[in-house]
Amino acid sequence: MTEDTILEGIIGASAQREVLLGFAPANLLHALSFADILDEDTGRGYQRRFNPQHSLDFRKYIQQLGSSTIPLTFNLRPRPEGGWRLSRTGHSARLVIGRAAGKVLAQVDCQHRLGYLNDLDIPLPFMCY
Repeated sequence: MTEDTILEGIIGASAQREVLLGFAPANLLHALSFADILDEDTGRGYQRRFNPQHSLDFRKYIQQLGSSTIPLTFNLRPRPEGGWRLSRTGHSARLVIGRAAGKVLAQVDCQHRLGYLNDLDIPLPFMCY
């Protein structure tokens, strides 16, 4: 990416946690995120191992007329070097991701839906904790 990426949305709450809710093209969300695979030995990570067929099935589905999906869920983790910032105006917000930040969104619940969408600009809802 040659310049900062901006994702716009609204700030709200999911129970006691603040969240950013927005919409972005699938290929952009794919480029900004990584799968946080569960390591059963250490208990670190969130997601089960990648299932290619499940992901391909979703790719076919989401391109059909009338398809939809629930928001993709991400963790936006603090980084020692920065890399991103959130600016707010009331309930509106802009997530600005620096061009050198790389993949800053940890996939919590979406790796199979997002896995094979790297070349599609289909708009998808997302939610970041």
